[in-house]
Amino acid sequence: RNAATAEDITQPQIPLIDLHQPPHLLRQQLYAACSTWGFFQLLNHDIPSSLLSQFREAISSFFSLPYESKLKLKRNANNSRGYFDDELTKRRRDWKECLDVGVPGSRDWSAGDDADINSCLDGRNRFPVEEECPKFREVVVRYFEECARLSNELAVLIAGALGVEEGMEEEMGLAKRMVNDHTS
Repeated sequence: RNAATAEDITQPQIPLIDLHQPPHLLRQQLYAACSTWGFFQLLNHDIPSSLLSQFREAISSFFSLPYESKLKLKRNANNSRGYFDDELTKRRRDWKECLDVGVPGSRDWSAGDDADINSCLDGRNRFPVEEECPKFREVVVRYFEECARLSNELAVLIAGALGVEEGMEEEMGLAKRMVNDHTS
């Protein structure tokens, strides 16, 4: 018997889902990807490439700040949103830094982050001051809103792929509650 060579072994491919294809194909591909892989790469999601670039730049600027500046935004027992670098996995410290941001309690990004109406179960958002990280909050909020829009669109598409139709009020009500009640 001959041993298999590298060329003989085919690597499975992560499903690529193009949002700009006919709805019936989109539903079929979403169903297959979700039921076999559990994830997929999304193409033509309509988040502007300029926003993606601005977001990458903003995040890079934030994580390049001096450690002391980031610590001013550290999450704590009363506010789980903000900066952290001390998360544990299997009782070992992870080698990462994070900034947790979520939808404000008021659902209104124009209200101040420290406003009482923006407090929720997770706490309040914490952003660096404009002088340290110009336009950071503005870019992160725009990116967050675009991702929320895309998530809502995907939720409806995946529900359709699972056979939930617009007329199924109870099931669609659950999907709408998920959209309105999530905090991240």
